[in-house]
Amino acid sequence: MARRPIRLGLFLAVPFALFLLLVSPDDEAGNVPIAVLGGLFLGLLFSVAAGAERLRQRRLRRRGLWDGRS
Repeated sequence: MARRPIRLGLFLAVPFALFLLLVSPDDEAGNVPIAVLGGLFLGLLFSVAAGAERLRQRRLRRRGLWDGRS
């Protein structure tokens, strides 16, 4: 999962933005930008978390504390 953090963020941002559009009220005009920004924020959050996990795994392998297998 942490191998490609940007791809993970994009794969999570798009469905979340669509979900925000689905649950938003239909009578407001500003729903699309808010849904897109919310999706991008969540994607960025997951990308940063996956990148941090990737760095943690790299550090553990370098120190010999983890062999890379589950």
